Amino acid sequence: LDPSFSLPQKLLVSYGITDEIFAVAHAKEGKLVPQYMYGLVLMGFLGWTSGTLFGAVAGEILPASLTDAMGIMLYGMFLAIILPVARKDRATLAAILIAAVISLLFYYVFTSISSGFSIILSAVAAAAIMAAVHPVAEEEEA
Repeated sequence: LDPSFSLPQKLLVSYGITDEIFAVAHAKEGKLVPQYMYGLVLMGFLGWTSGTLFGAVAGEILPASLTDAMGIMLYGMFLAIILPVARKDRATLAAILIAAVISLLFYYVFTSISSGFSIILSAVAAAAIMAAVHPVAEEEEA
């Protein structure tokens, strides 16, 4: 973040941070200014609220076969977020692959753990492994 961020501004922006917002902000070159983050969070908020409204309305109108297929789109959206970053950074790609392998272990070996919790554990374990193997160097503040 740009040093111009005050504590209240950081708190305000932190309210709107999601994995998607983080990924888009992380992909931007240079320091992030408050106005950029406000716009990013606002666009996400408007998209999610209007999408929820339209999705609820469409869910009542569209056939069940089509609404069931919409669940797959969430995975496609997530891939659209992480793949551009993974193409630029081998460490990110490695973290994704490690998380996928750990997730497969939970799916096929450790079947007593719920799918939601196994996703969390896979992500945390992959992040911990990559933090140990490939730590990110701290940038010196000017």
